[in-house]
Amino acid sequence: MPNSEPAGPRPARRWRSRLLTGALALYFLLGIAFLVLRYAVLPDIERWRAPIARQAEIALGVPVSIAAIEADWSGLRPRLHLKNVVLRDAEGESALVLPQIDATLAWTSILKLRPYFHRLEVQTPELHIARDAQGGFSVAGLPVAAAAGGDGEALRWLMAQRQIVVRGATVIWRDALRQAPPLRLNEVNFRLVKGFGTHALGLTMQPEGPLAESIDMRADLRQFDEQAPTAWTGRLYAAVRRASLESLHAWVDMPAGLTGFGDTRVWLSLQAGQPVAATADLALRDARARLGEDLPELVLDQVAGRLGAQKSATETVLTSRGLSLDAGDGIAIAPTDLRISRKGDGAGQVTRVEVNQLDLAALSALGAHLPFDEAVRSRLAALAPTGRFSQVQLQWTGEAAAPSAWQVSADFDGVGMRARDNLPGLGGIRGHLAGNQGSGRYTLDSESMTLDLPAVFEAPLGFDTLFAEGGWQRRDGALRVTLDRARFANADAQGEASGYYAPSVDGPGVIDLQARLSEADGTAVWRYMPKVVNQDTRVWLRDSITAGRAHDVRLRLQGDLADFPFREGGGIFLITGRISRAKLDYAKAWPAIEAIEGGLRFEGARMEITANQGRIYGVRLGKVRVVLPDLDVPDEVLTITGVATGGTQDFLRFVGDSPVRARIDGFTDDMRAEGDGMLDLKLVMPLRHVADTEVTGRYRFKDNALTLVPGLAPIADAAGQVNFTANALSIPQASGTLFGKPLQLTATTLADRGVRFEARGEAQMAALQAAYAWPALAHLSGETPWSAQVVVRGREAEVVVEAPLSGVSSSLPAPFNKSATEAWPLRAAFKVQPGAPVSLEAKLADRASLQLTIPRDEGAPLRGGLGIGAPVPAGERGVRIAIAQPHVDVDAWRAVSSMSSEAGGALPIERVVLDTPRLTVAGTDLHAVRAEARQDKDRWRVKLRAKEAAGEIDWQQGGEGAVHARFSHLLLKKGEAEAEGAADLEPLESLPALDVVIERFGLRDLELGRLEVTAFNRGGLWHLNQLKLASADGVLTGSGQWWPQAPARTELDFSLDSTDTGALLKRLGHAEAVQGGSAKLAGKVAWQGAPTDLNVATMKGMLTLNAENGQFRKLEPGVGRLLGVLSLQSLPRRITLDFRDVFSEGFAFDSISGSIDVDQGVLRTDSLEIRGPSAKVFMRGSANVKNETQDLNVNVQPTLSESVAVGAALGAVNPVAGVVTYLVQKALKDPVEKAFAFEYHVTGTWSDPVVTRIEAAPPEGGAGSK
Repeated sequence: MPNSEPAGPRPARRWRSRLLTGALALYFLLGIAFLVLRYAVLPDIERWRAPIARQAEIALGVPVSIAAIEADWSGLRPRLHLKNVVLRDAEGESALVLPQIDATLAWTSILKLRPYFHRLEVQTPELHIARDAQGGFSVAGLPVAAAAGGDGEALRWLMAQRQIVVRGATVIWRDALRQAPPLRLNEVNFRLVKGFGTHALGLTMQPEGPLAESIDMRADLRQFDEQAPTAWTGRLYAAVRRASLESLHAWVDMPAGLTGFGDTRVWLSLQAGQPVAATADLALRDARARLGEDLPELVLDQVAGRLGAQKSATETVLTSRGLSLDAGDGIAIAPTDLRISRKGDGAGQVTRVEVNQLDLAALSALGAHLPFDEAVRSRLAALAPTGRFSQVQLQWTGEAAAPSAWQVSADFDGVGMRARDNLPGLGGIRGHLAGNQGSGRYTLDSESMTLDLPAVFEAPLGFDTLFAEGGWQRRDGALRVTLDRARFANADAQGEASGYYAPSVDGPGVIDLQARLSEADGTAVWRYMPKVVNQDTRVWLRDSITAGRAHDVRLRLQGDLADFPFREGGGIFLITGRISRAKLDYAKAWPAIEAIEGGLRFEGARMEITANQGRIYGVRLGKVRVVLPDLDVPDEVLTITGVATGGTQDFLRFVGDSPVRARIDGFTDDMRAEGDGMLDLKLVMPLRHVADTEVTGRYRFKDNALTLVPGLAPIADAAGQVNFTANALSIPQASGTLFGKPLQLTATTLADRGVRFEARGEAQMAALQAAYAWPALAHLSGETPWSAQVVVRGREAEVVVEAPLSGVSSSLPAPFNKSATEAWPLRAAFKVQPGAPVSLEAKLADRASLQLTIPRDEGAPLRGGLGIGAPVPAGERGVRIAIAQPHVDVDAWRAVSSMSSEAGGALPIERVVLDTPRLTVAGTDLHAVRAEARQDKDRWRVKLRAKEAAGEIDWQQGGEGAVHARFSHLLLKKGEAEAEGAADLEPLESLPALDVVIERFGLRDLELGRLEVTAFNRGGLWHLNQLKLASADGVLTGSGQWWPQAPARTELDFSLDSTDTGALLKRLGHAEAVQGGSAKLAGKVAWQGAPTDLNVATMKGMLTLNAENGQFRKLEPGVGRLLGVLSLQSLPRRITLDFRDVFSEGFAFDSISGSIDVDQGVLRTDSLEIRGPSAKVFMRGSANVKNETQDLNVNVQPTLSESVAVGAALGAVNPVAGVVTYLVQKALKDPVEKAFAFEYHVTGTWSDPVVTRIEAAPPEGGAGSK
């Protein structure tokens, strides 16, 4: 069966035939056009230059000229290259010159019979755009019709092009309307691409100057309407890098003072030419803005984040995402997400705010800079909110300052605000709240929070921890804040509370509060007193309760606070509790009550504190009551009563630490007491005039020991009563024992507010000695009556003490020795005045007078004088002493003073003058003495004139001291005191440096010659540099050193040279001991003790003796006993051989030589040899100097050999034999003398020696052998 195509509808076949025919016609038409252009038009394009210019004029509406034209192909599209295209204004002047235009024609130009371009590219044009003063725009001087309200034909033509490109353009913008400087935009690149129903635009440029680094603008537009070319729908984008907000002010309307730098990206959505949504990314820094004429400048270090806005017919929404800012003044907002929406308008407008977090302090600080409503800004400033809200949802209806309805839900942490109107002040609050204008709930769970209720409490209350639940309700316009339950703790207390508070517009409000404190700090009670308690009472509680703990404190406060403290009923105010270890500083300048155990009670207007026990210092208190009858009267009067028992010293301290001290001028400050007493005390104290406090007190004491004045012996067995008020003190009668005898004491306050004390009694010297370690008191005995009067006026005091001293004997050295039957009246008076030195005057009969001026200022000199048998001299820089007595025994007074070297500080003596016929010092008497000593700082200068002495002494104190002395003569003779046996003096501990020269020095009636001594201290040693005693008969020189540290030791090297030994010994008191001769004695010795104490018993050393050509004379017994040992005058009396002619009448010697060892005072020799014309003597053995004994072996060899030999020669017949005999005995070492030598052993004392002859042994190889 053959295939056959069904026959379609005939009209369809006709339309297909027509379309095919039209397409073939169009194809051939375009082909013809292409061929025409390819071979006819484009090769001869120059001929078409003018027609092309005319078409451009039609399109642009302005005259156009083209300097040159070229053509080629871009694919299948013809392309024109135009050179120097000029657009002219109405006057025919060149308005715009385009150096190069490359235009690729679109084939649609044939259909529309107008030039349309597939691509139109303009190279490096310079375009001048301007706005005149009337707001009209022009491009290259040519008015823009659209801007002036034209039909926009040029814009429609441009938007119809497929692609327009501008490269490397320069645009210069002039704005006469803003009077702005020209703005030059370089490297302007523009691209317009037309799609199917869309337009895509791109524009980049680089502004010249600081305006911005670059600008990038783009657009994606849809729904282009040729009849309304500006009614676009689409999306715009702009990005500006490193924009300078300050530079933009010249060309763009911006808030005044807005400056800064940053990057900005903006997206704008358009609907029918109207913006419906906007988004902006900001990254600004160093921004400054003043958002209102009356607002302060806002300084932002940086701003970053995204802002958004949306607008519809029913709602406006503003958003932020990650918006943060950091202001230079410390304001910083963390990245924040915010949504604000508004619906409706007028009174029904609903505003809703949602924010993820909100820093109230930063917002409050920014509020001063932001264009808020003045009411909002004022409220922010007044509340000064702090802390952070999170998950906030807030909605209100109407104006924000006075909403008709509101609701809120938020979490908060660290939130605080000042108290304002009826709102409490908060700080450090953490919790959650949710509610509306009618009711709500809150939960608090906070640490380190504060609560400020200015209508209730004087100061904010702080809590370390607080947990509370409650809410609020508003009924009939009245607000009630409830506290369902609360637990709290802080440094002051811990406890729990519940109740409610209803603030009132015309009063402090109504409260119903119950609280219990398990434990509380008593010093903080004042903080929790309601504000309606009088200010003076709260201040007293604050200043008075300075320590203590309160336990089980319960508070009930109920009623209208306007009626507090509910004197007439209608409310309850009750605080009860127990107190322990409390301290009540009840009045300024009065001693506080400590260790209080008792209770407190505030009820209505009355306050009462009771203490079962307590103490003031060491005084125990009992039955103490502190009562304030009315807390809120204009003149609150506090009454304190109590009884105390304790130590009298604590009572004195109580008086000294109270205002009574000022009234009695602090005379009890230095009093000391041992013993107890009882105090009754009552104080009536106006809290607003504490200085007018009335005081009544009575102190009774018994069996006390009282010391009225430092240094005075205590009054024993003291008993009496002291009455006092704030203005006066009296002692009606007090008794006791002083210095071993009873005394009576009274005290009264004088009319001029002075206080007079009178005391009288007797004093035993033995009791005085027990009380005071004064050396002089040891020389007093007996007893004497005495009386004293002390008058104190303000800071002035006068004291007078009198005693006859009858019944007292004294063994002190003259002139202060007396018998008990003598009466020597003693009167001492001193006066104390503020700002002036203390004056002291004392007189002891007619024997001595003392006047002293004692300075108060440290470093000021004490001045005065002491006269002993002489008028009192006036001291200028210290104390002057004048002494005129028949006999002054310095040694006796030194013995008295040496009994105590620590009896007290010495007077600062300036000058001492001494006149006495006889002065005993160091066992020596000086007569007709006139001495004057002056002290200059640490130096004494002494001038001495006496019969036995004349010279000057300069004594430098400090360290070991130094003495410089020059005497014309110093002849020390044995005094009466030495003859009677002077008292031993203290061992020396040091010696000063010495530089002493005495032209005539004598000792014990012996004139020894000229004495020179120099010595110095160094390294703990006293060095005797030079000792020289010179006379016509001999010179003694020496040097040595002394170790003062125990055991003290002295070393001495000396040499004694004499040219006339007999005369020297005569000078030393040994007359006729030796006749003539010369001698030298040298040695080095040492002994224990000082250089001034020649301790022979401990002496050690070595002596050498050499003497020549002298003769021992017959010595008297007891004189020169040691010389008697050498002279051998005792031998003739003790031996049978007659040597009288040799020794008894004086032994002549040619030489004496030998060395002597000294050991512990014993002289020992093995080689002492005496040679004389009559005999030779050899001595060995020892002599004890201390005991004056001896143990010697003496070998005496008479000088016989020469005389026998010579006699034989002269008297014999044969003289030759005599000569031979003499020569032989010399050759044999004097065998004849040795043959006649005698040996003796001498023992016993020097004054009564025992001499024993020692039989000689037979000579070895003698006559018997022959």
